[in-house]
Amino acid sequence: MKRGLVALLALIVMGNALGAAGEASASRHAYYLFLADVPRGCEDCYVPLLIVSQTLEEVAASGRDAMIVLITTYERDSIWKLERSVSLAAADVAARERIVRVRGRRYRYQEIGASEVLRLLEKPEGSIPIHRTTPAPDKKALEDLVAAFRGGK
Repeated sequence: MKRGLVALLALIVMGNALGAAGEASASRHAYYLFLADVPRGCEDCYVPLLIVSQTLEEVAASGRDAMIVLITTYERDSIWKLERSVSLAAADVAARERIVRVRGRRYRYQEIGASEVLRLLEKPEGSIPIHRTTPAPDKKALEDLVAAFRGGK
């Protein structure tokens, strides 16, 4: 009885680990977002990077909301902020116009390749010297995303 319970728990743990790895490896589409609204201050210096498991066109066509990773970059050079499990409404994607609404702001989106994403993820502190209020995410916090883009090519 105990062995059966231990085996069942092991299968559950392995399944959860594989599920998490599957989520990371499924996140293969990345888009830089360019502000389509009038910028507030230096808002257009902070270019968002959106990572999603489907293309934005597929999200729009599905009619179902998607969970995304949203990375705020400074000039596409360094990571300023990393946010996981951000909800994106399918209705906020206008595929024909290539416009997406994120947090009440309109952006034009452009898909980027794995090599460009990896450049940012592998060197999150970037090369432009900036004053940070919080440190760039450490590489451990980005491992799953790096693995997804390395394996996705």
